[in-house]
Parts: sequence; structure tokens; C-alpha cells
Amino acid sequence: MATAMPDRKSSVVFVEQFYYPDGWGGAELPRDLSTHLVGCGYEVEVICGSEQYVPVDGSPGPDPALQGVRIRRIPRLFGGDIHRFKIVRQVWFCTALSLLLCLRRRPGLFVSQTNPPLAVPLVAAAAKILRRPYLLIAMDIYPEVLEVHGAIRSSGLVSRLLGTVFQRAYRGARRVVALGPIMRERLVAKGVATDKITEISNWSTGAEGVIRGAENTLRTQWDLEGKFVLVYSGNLGIGHEFETLIRGFAGALEAVPAARLVIIGGGSRLAEVKRMTHELGLDSVVRYSGFVPADRLPESMGLADMAIVTLRPGFEGLIVPSKLLGYMSRGIPALYIGPRSDVDHFLTRYRCGIAVRNGDAIAVRDAIVMAARNPARLEAMGNAGSIGYLADLSRDAALARYEAVVADCLSERSRDALA
Repeated sequence: MATAMPDRKSSVVFVEQFYYPDGWGGAELPRDLSTHLVGCGYEVEVICGSEQYVPVDGSPGPDPALQGVRIRRIPRLFGGDIHRFKIVRQVWFCTALSLLLCLRRRPGLFVSQTNPPLAVPLVAAAAKILRRPYLLIAMDIYPEVLEVHGAIRSSGLVSRLLGTVFQRAYRGARRVVALGPIMRERLVAKGVATDKITEISNWSTGAEGVIRGAENTLRTQWDLEGKFVLVYSGNLGIGHEFETLIRGFAGALEAVPAARLVIIGGGSRLAEVKRMTHELGLDSVVRYSGFVPADRLPESMGLADMAIVTLRPGFEGLIVPSKLLGYMSRGIPALYIGPRSDVDHFLTRYRCGIAVRNGDAIAVRDAIVMAARNPARLEAMGNAGSIGYLADLSRDAALARYEAVVADCLSERSRDALA
């Protein structure tokens, strides 16, 4: 059923710490959604920070402001590496955000991701005070992520206080977007009503397609010609596990001496991963690169014979690695290392990769050897992923679902006002 065009006076306010021209996928998603809603006839404002999580080299793409999005930036507190004084930066952003949320005209709808996490209860409070609905996009589930990471003690006072605050924020949302069925289960266990939850997966960001063969300049620059290349592309954060991957890759080298591992990205666990590969004597066969510009993703992704997704035990349903969708959209088969999770759901449904459990380095070794020796099977998995992505998971399909959810939130507000 087609979604009715909104009242032109319907306004939507997004809260995003990172936004255009940021090259991070988590910032490109709200850029796509906000510009789409402008095209649907909504007035859209984005309250965001001034810092970039992934600074862009080259063109960052079309400016949302030129497409009608009003962007209100919170000034940075200080310069330097975005990862330094991370908590201080988040507290500053949320302090300034609380003032901007209160000192403004009431929108029709608030929309917030869970980054930074403290923004979630702030948006929930502003929505309640201003008597407006809000849509929560659950990129993560808090405070459970902090508990599993060990940042707070699960039975401690801080955990109980945060548990109450975040539970009220999640439960108070007019709609909550889950990124997959396991995350949906986590939200239900948190007390979110099932009829409030909508599943919408993230979509592939950056330039589409892949560049392979002689046209791929990175293959020559990084000395990867004639190699079997495994690529990990994205954040190396607290929710990702790498020991099983590194040990399994090391074990596969005897059978596949041409195997190479390319790790593209950054994050809190990068130094740990580099130390691990050095200790295992893998410096000559593992290559590291910072984040590549979005317009060069076809080259970096074009290096991959197989791409890697990882997840630490305990994080299943709390986060959903969206890099899998980027691999699927480009027809790249995936090797997933982690617990049973939403990633398993996609791999099983679309037959686009192989799943291995944490700690099973032998299974990783065997999967790499099998993949290197069976290019036809790899091609079949890549093709299946591409077909599934285009059929169910594409950017256009996801944006249409979001459009319907936003319309529902606003129509329910109208009904509440008349009640």
C-alpha cells in the first residue's frame, strides 16, 4: 500500500552525533534517510556534532543542506583525535543537545539513533515534555552493551540506574526499529511492546559495485596480485572478536600460502589486533589500512575474494554488524565468526556465506582452505547474496519502510490529539 503524502507542515528532527560530511557508514545512513524524507515532503532538521568520526578525503557526496535538510551543528569542545577523551566529547554533545531540544519549537516527530547512548534518554525526555512522539533506531541496546563489554558491572548500582533510565526510554518510543530478529527478541525482553517494533536492516553505504582485476589500482599498490584475499572492512570495536580469525588465518597459510588478510578501518581494538598478528609472525601477510573514502569502496571491496564479519559472544542481538549488507550488495561471500545472531539469520536465509563459532580456529582454517580451492562455490554464495540484497534489503526497500513508520508515528500523534 502506498504511503500518503504528509502534511507539508509535518516536521521531523533527527539527533545524530555524526552526520554529513562524515564518511562513517553510521553517519551515511541518517543522511540517506533525512534526504529521503525531505523528498517525501517533510520538513527535516538534523541536530549533530561538528566532528567527523571518519573524515572524508575527496568528495563527500551531495550536501543534504542543498537538498532541503536544515543542519544545526553543536560546536566542538576541542580538536584532536576523535577517540581521545571520548566520554568528555559525548557529555559535551549531550549537554548542548539538551538545551537545543528544549529551546526550540515543537516538531512533529523526533528521530534518534543510539549514538551517543546518552542522547536516547535526553530525546525521550524532550519528547515527553513537548508531548511529541519519537522514533528510536536501535543500532545498539543499552546498557546491556556496556555490561557485556565490562564497562559497568551488570549487578551494580550504575547498571541498575542505567537499566531503569534506558528501559523507560526504549519503552516510551512510539516505534523502535530493530536491525534483525534476534535484536527484536532482545527488545521484547527489555519490555518494548511487540507492536511497537519494526525490523528494518541497515543498507549498504558508499559507492556501489566492485572493481576487480587490472583496473583495481589498490591490488597493485598493496601487492595483492595473484593472492587469495580476505578483507575485513569497518570498525574494530568492542563488539568484534579477532583472535579466532587471526589464528584460523595463520593455520590456513600452510595449505594456502597465497592467502592474504587485509584489515581496513580503525577502532579501539586495532592496536590489539596488530599486536596479535605481530606475535604470530604474520606481518608479511596481513595488511592494515585506515578507512578508505566512500568513493573508493569499489576498489577496496574489489580486493576481496571473501569478506569477514565478527562478533564477540554476548553481543548477539545487542548490535548487528551492518558490514554484511555492504558485502552482500557487492556480491562478496562472507565468513562470519561469532555466536548465533542476526548475521546467522541473513547467512542462512540468503545462503551468502559461512558461519563459524568463536574459538573454533580450526573451522576458520578449514573455511579459508575450502574457499580458496572452490571459486565456483564462492561465486555462487556471492551471487546469492547480491540477489537477496536487491530483493529484500536494498536502500530503496529500507527507506520505503522508514517512510511508512514515520507516517504511522505522525498519524498516531494526530489521533492522540483528537482523542
